[in-house]
Amino acid sequence: MNYLRRTMLRLALKGADLSLLEPAGWQFLGSGPTWAKVPVADSTQLQITAAFSAIRLIAETIGTLPLHLYRAGDKGPVKAREHPLYSLVHDQPNEYMTAIDWKESMAVSLVTMGQAYNFVDRFESTQRVISIQSVHKSRCRPEKQPDGGIKYWLTKASGERVLLTRRDVCPIRGFGGTGELEGYAPHHLHANSMALTVAVEKYGAEFFGSGGRPLGVLTTEQEFRKDQRDDIRKNFAEYLRKSWLTGELPLLEKGTKYTPVTTPNNEAQFLETRKHQIAEVGRIYRVPLHMLMEMDRATYANSEEERKNFLDYTLLPYLTRIEQSLNSCLLTSAERKTHYFKFDVKGLLRGDSARRAQYYKDMRTAGAITQNEIRDWEELPEVDGADDLHVPLNMAPVDQLTSILTGNKKGNE
Repeated sequence: MNYLRRTMLRLALKGADLSLLEPAGWQFLGSGPTWAKVPVADSTQLQITAAFSAIRLIAETIGTLPLHLYRAGDKGPVKAREHPLYSLVHDQPNEYMTAIDWKESMAVSLVTMGQAYNFVDRFESTQRVISIQSVHKSRCRPEKQPDGGIKYWLTKASGERVLLTRRDVCPIRGFGGTGELEGYAPHHLHANSMALTVAVEKYGAEFFGSGGRPLGVLTTEQEFRKDQRDDIRKNFAEYLRKSWLTGELPLLEKGTKYTPVTTPNNEAQFLETRKHQIAEVGRIYRVPLHMLMEMDRATYANSEEERKNFLDYTLLPYLTRIEQSLNSCLLTSAERKTHYFKFDVKGLLRGDSARRAQYYKDMRTAGAITQNEIRDWEELPEVDGADDLHVPLNMAPVDQLTSILTGNKKGNE
């Protein structure tokens, strides 16, 4: 309760709106005390090596995926390169960021805080989008309006607070519950698991930082006053510190004994606990263990399958959320009938050269792609006369196969 009071007072001094009836500003609250008595905040995730690896993997992968704006064409969807939004999302959304930085920052916000915001700047006269800037979650707060709508308080870099509509902040909501305006943050839901990971790392650092000496108790048959006991404890601790630095062995006099009272690492299952926490992080962020450098049970076969699962079950929900939010906030209602944003994930499915060659061969012989399409995917220049679709002759109807081979009139028809 004291923690909550202190936090409410701190937020009130900062000017954040916070009350029991209108809990605006509660998003700034940390997770509070944990069972391991270790505080956990959104930055804690980045301080845990396995969590940092998972967050970086997801964010950098999303950041490097090309994002295109497509429009409906006569023969199917084509890239709408002529549209002003194409260069914004594909190349540079604002003067401070490249496209990869912008997509990566959105992904980091989604993974670590369950929510991402983007300030959309437009020309007042034409409403044309001229800039898209990612905004930290703490600077944008959703608020329900009396008419049932939702608007957003955005704090600009200058400190000015402005009330904006959804299309002006382009919110991307992560996984969350019914009625929630923002997604769940992992460090709120799984604070105790993350606190345990931090506590285990802290224990290991303190243990090995003290030279691997466990805590213990000094015992002797002599009696001492309180001030003498305090002096002995202080002097002995200093003696141990100096002996660890110089490598000298400590010497106890007059029957004094040192009895360890901490649990040995092997009995505390220190290494097993650390490995278990890596698996816990993998479950929280839904990342395969071999991608977190935990290779105990990894093989080439299951690694290939896990990579496909990583795309389908980890990345795809993030990509779809980003695509749909961009569609609804950046495109007008008329444009949404013919245009849409979509990530290109073919690069993740490329595999090695042998697998790509087999895929191209199967698609080519099935008449699904042309030679120039294959060359385009492999970033090779197009060649003349390579835009035709071919099919194997043995796939023709049996009663027409002879006519096709002989090239007579019936076969041509």
